[in-house]
Amino acid sequence: MAADGVGLAAARRAVRVSGPRATLSRPLIIEVEPLENIAAGRFGWGLGPWAPAGSVRRVNAGDDEAAAILAAAAGRSLVAVVRDAHRDANTRSLVSALLTARPDTVLVEMGLPRWQPPDGISYLATYGASRASAQAAAELLGLA
Repeated sequence: MAADGVGLAAARRAVRVSGPRATLSRPLIIEVEPLENIAAGRFGWGLGPWAPAGSVRRVNAGDDEAAAILAAAAGRSLVAVVRDAHRDANTRSLVSALLTARPDTVLVEMGLPRWQPPDGISYLATYGASRASAQAAAELLGLA
């Protein structure tokens, strides 16, 4: 696909943004590994190709993750990237803990936005986890 192809144009139109517009400073981007499902399986996804070197961490939604993430994000912007958070209570719990401690966290949903954060949170919903969807989100975050 060309960099400015129809897929990217569609992805840019599909992204929905709510809450305050975030300006990122030395972002720490946490990508929460989703549950696998038979339809999607495992595939590459996320903001990594557009993120500053060393700024992306892929995590599983475990009980002890929030404290470590918050410590690593001290003095930095925090971006949490999820895929189909509505399917996994552990993902929702982790994101809720991050948003409670850091309401300035930017949440990016790269699946279906059936579960959404409280009002006032910077939130992007891409409606897909394709490379074009990730690029559209990265552009809105000032990464691309």
